[in-house]
Amino acid sequence: MLSTLITITTLLALSNAQSWVPSGDLPVDFSLTFSAPEMVYDVCNRNFTQSARTISVATMNVAVTPGETAYDPTAMTITGASSGDMFTILMVDPDTPSAEVGTTEKPLLHMLITNITNADPSTGAVLNPYGGPMPPPCSGDHTYHYLLLKQAAALSLTVDDLPGFTPDCTNPGLIGRCLFEVANFISSNQLTPVGYVTMVAATDGYVRYGYVNDRGMSEADSCRGLDGYDPCPTAPPGSGSEKVMVSMSAFMASAWCLIFSVIFVLN
Repeated sequence: MLSTLITITTLLALSNAQSWVPSGDLPVDFSLTFSAPEMVYDVCNRNFTQSARTISVATMNVAVTPGETAYDPTAMTITGASSGDMFTILMVDPDTPSAEVGTTEKPLLHMLITNITNADPSTGAVLNPYGGPMPPPCSGDHTYHYLLLKQAAALSLTVDDLPGFTPDCTNPGLIGRCLFEVANFISSNQLTPVGYVTMVAATDGYVRYGYVNDRGMSEADSCRGLDGYDPCPTAPPGSGSEKVMVSMSAFMASAWCLIFSVIFVLN
């Protein structure tokens, strides 16, 4: 029975893991700093107050709000690199509610900087400028992954090359960003993960205000889940069948493995 429980735990963990997420100790320290201004967002018949503070994203699962990280990082720091090293910085969100925008394996691209020298991100070529978190209402927590990738040589990539890594993206406004093939990007450009941090954010006043005033979403939809408004639907709005099928496939695979594990233990 203990063997079975261990098998279940391992399988469930693997079913939710991304193949492109690095594991183990990485040789280079990488961090980002954000300076959040004091703000008040008037939306959903209330005021959302954001306090001024400085946020450091230097570890895993740093809790932030979209409003606090809406603007470019005030600093990106690379420590422990060797002289002559060149780097790429990649930021993605695999937690989009729509399978047409991002999936676990093919997330939404938020930032891409290549050919960084002297451990100074300001020297790099910005192929996709920083785009802060904007998790839609009722879509839960989003984990934003930052990968520091060591280059084997200078890359000749340009903005025009990005659609080649999003062949399944059909959203005309997100070509080169949605369903970004991270694993393919890393392997085809001979990149090696050497640093990795993540931050976690969910819908806040900044997001609700932005969806109403900048993206044309109705206040009723933007304010879902708040007192005085409709509750969030059971499934996030815009959820695609692909994500449901992937989850079901992972569940069924785990179930079959559980059955075989039980048989093995009993015999």
